[in-house]
Amino acid sequence: MAAVTVVLGGAALVGEGQTSSAGQASTSRPHPHAATGATSVTTPQATSRATPLSSVRPTSSHLIVGVADDAATGGYWLAATNGGVFSFGAPFYGSAGALSLTSPVIGVAAPSSGTGYWMDAADGGVFSYGSARFYGSMGATHLNQPVVGMAAAPDGQGYWLVAADGGVFSFGSARFYGSMGGTHLNQPIVAMATAPDGHGYWMVAADGGIFSFGTARFAGSMGGTPIASPMVSMTPVSDHAYRMVAADGGLFSFGAPFAGSAVGHLARAAVAMSSPAVGYRVISADGSVLSFGGAPDLGSVYVPPLVGQTVAIDPGHNGGNGSNPAFIGRPVDGGGFIESCDTVGTETASQYSEHAFNFDVATRLATVLRGGGATVVLTRTNDIGVGPCVPSRAAIGNAARATAAISIHGDGGPVTGRGFQVIEPLPVVSSISDNRAIVPASLQLGASVRTHLAAASGEPTSTYAGSDGIVRRSDLGGLNLSTVPKVLVECANMQNPVDAAAMQDPTWRQRAAQGLADGITSFLVSREIP
Repeated sequence: MAAVTVVLGGAALVGEGQTSSAGQASTSRPHPHAATGATSVTTPQATSRATPLSSVRPTSSHLIVGVADDAATGGYWLAATNGGVFSFGAPFYGSAGALSLTSPVIGVAAPSSGTGYWMDAADGGVFSYGSARFYGSMGATHLNQPVVGMAAAPDGQGYWLVAADGGVFSFGSARFYGSMGGTHLNQPIVAMATAPDGHGYWMVAADGGIFSFGTARFAGSMGGTPIASPMVSMTPVSDHAYRMVAADGGLFSFGAPFAGSAVGHLARAAVAMSSPAVGYRVISADGSVLSFGGAPDLGSVYVPPLVGQTVAIDPGHNGGNGSNPAFIGRPVDGGGFIESCDTVGTETASQYSEHAFNFDVATRLATVLRGGGATVVLTRTNDIGVGPCVPSRAAIGNAARATAAISIHGDGGPVTGRGFQVIEPLPVVSSISDNRAIVPASLQLGASVRTHLAAASGEPTSTYAGSDGIVRRSDLGGLNLSTVPKVLVECANMQNPVDAAAMQDPTWRQRAAQGLADGITSFLVSREIP
């Protein structure tokens, strides 16, 4: 087993983890008690908010996905997608943070003894630590749907896994009481919870529907009732009471006291919740811990704001284009029209080239975004090559499944004209493309970039194109062929003496890059909570 390191309150701790692919599937059969239908709900209210005990928070470069309470100490553990474990008021028993995982960790669970914990991955792999013994997994078994939750048997000698289709897999002392596998669900299952006596469990779907099995009694659900944000987790209180939390922090109590919700207090989506001896906690993907009803707040994790986001940056043109006219001049399909593979670009009167400007700003932008935790993909990594062609540039962002994409240019407008313009896509359907799905988000991205670029760079909006810095076009292949939210920015006019002087100033280029980064960040953060 490989030694792994995790940061705990500033201290590095070393532990070991184990996994196994052994496991078995239990036959899926719904229990007669499975039901949906709202019978009790308290409207979420922002009445309590966690306050970290220390200004020093451990940092994770991976999103937080789960929480487990330590019954022995009253502390808790937070788990990240890479298998990292952060311990607060509870002993650290190890993590998978230094292992190469085939699938991300999606949760953590602890036995009632509180002297260990398990983590489960989306492929059904199970990692055990401390007194939490390994009883099997689905790690090497084909699954119809990914595993989305885990629940521990109260005796600490077994556990259940649940898949998005409601399939249940039981291990050790955890008996199988039924599942929703093979049954049509309106929305996927997102979590499960154990009945306190260990002889049953609940499952919750994204629409708030509750399915109960064994001694886990049905106390109500949100199934069939519109909710503002999808459910993400649930926690038991007794065999006839439980709570659910939605991605926006909305808290729904059935047969259990309501002490407030996290609505309005989250920067990123809620991902988990727990019910210690007193009150309850809501956990956000950014590591925030919000405590309610007297639940102790022992600490939280800091996850940089862009962790989990992928941004594609396309520095327009390239340094070798001018010497390869045959290559860049060949026709390509830009999504309903034919255009050149690429072009040379423009330059200032003093021959500062657009391709050099584009690459410089793109490199600066990439540095800022990576500093915020983002994964950045560039369509070119130097300024001496040729191309790539416009369709390839769009394909790079598409293949990366970027959450935002931006193409950086300098304009070759009229000498008397000044300012920047953000070009947004119009809906275009062609034989090779259909960008309609990304147009609304692209407009939001464009508006955000326009606001922040103006504020950071001091550059005015274009005096000769568009309206208030916004232009919408259907004749740009990079936008037509994109399947991810994307805009093209003409940062300034290289033909105008005032703009050209600014563009040749490294300090201004840094401010422009910061403005683009701020715009992208604001856009992505605004979409964090579904």
